[in-house]
Amino acid sequence: MYIGEFILWLSSAIKPETRKKLKKDYSDNSMKLSEVAKDYTTESVSHNPRPIGPYYAYNDRYLEIRGGMLENFRGIITWISLAIFFIPYSSGDLGLNILLKLYHHERGNVASGIFAIIFFLIIFLVSTYLCIRYFRYVCRLELFTLRHIRVRFNRVTRQVYVQRPKYCGGIAVFKWEHIMPANFGETGSDMGGTNVVNLFTFHPYKTGFPVAQSVGVGKNTYNPQDYKDEWEFIRRYMEDGPKNLPKPRLSTHLPMPFHGVEGHISPMIHLAKNNPSVIMILMLIPVFLILLPFYTMGYFISECLCWQPRWPKVIRQAGIPGKPLPKETTLSDYPPEVQKAILDNSQEWGVIDDETGELIDYGQFKRPKKKASRKRKTKATKQAEKPIKENSED
Repeated sequence: MYIGEFILWLSSAIKPETRKKLKKDYSDNSMKLSEVAKDYTTESVSHNPRPIGPYYAYNDRYLEIRGGMLENFRGIITWISLAIFFIPYSSGDLGLNILLKLYHHERGNVASGIFAIIFFLIIFLVSTYLCIRYFRYVCRLELFTLRHIRVRFNRVTRQVYVQRPKYCGGIAVFKWEHIMPANFGETGSDMGGTNVVNLFTFHPYKTGFPVAQSVGVGKNTYNPQDYKDEWEFIRRYMEDGPKNLPKPRLSTHLPMPFHGVEGHISPMIHLAKNNPSVIMILMLIPVFLILLPFYTMGYFISECLCWQPRWPKVIRQAGIPGKPLPKETTLSDYPPEVQKAILDNSQEWGVIDDETGELIDYGQFKRPKKKASRKRKTKATKQAEKPIKENSED
């Protein structure tokens, strides 16, 4: 479920040592100045604004929509996690049953019983350690975490709030004017037929944050016009208000068995429409009868084993007269080691001048070097500054 967000945040906050171990080179995500400097909130891209959703809140102050890039695959990691969790559970249960039988003298061969207890105890301890030490980083992508990523657009404060787990970047606050639709741009190229959600990006050229942050909202779709229609709905809401817009149907935060059906059945319908052959239909029958219930049940279990947290108080009250404005996310909001990693990865996000084709220095590439140069200067002038201080004291 959070694989996309985790990979994006890992690539933005990966440490240099980890980058070397993974043999991951620095990528080139440079964009043209005309693309990043443009204000996308003022230009209409559709004559048919539609709230595709799912939406969780909609009023005069804010609207809230579900985020997440791979919600349609939710349930796969859940089943894998439950299968792995079954190893320590079953080994512990078998060992305990044998111990109770020996205690109640219900088992004749004591030596074989003790050997079995030791064997199952070793499996239990080793599998439990591996789950706690390593596999928890995998299972938390769908279990024992936030039930959904939520994105709130507040038209009073003109801010965008993104609620994510801490290992995916945590809660972030951006200015509305800094948002950039990523599924369609100035060139007119659309991500048709890709079955992805509506992607929005906050580029460092606008935000001042060293790296770009992205968030996906709404449902997966094969229709490129859906991206524009829903973006237009959000844009008009933020710019003009909800007066002349269709009111979206609100979804519940609670787990529901049917939540996972649509995300898995839409690709099947798309395949059937584009390949209306007998072979394709015969292939989809076992998928519909076996895999669809399998994925849907995994989706429901994942929802049940997650929780829906509240927004921080400052975000809940944002836009109410007399209440403070939430602070925009900055580099100082993260721990020192994460700050260093983010600054190291800032060099990936460049801006190219449209006319010269050269990179524009907008303060993102020289931050680490400036800090280092100040340190070198301090060491070099330490002896020279000392006698000056002594003379001034005299």
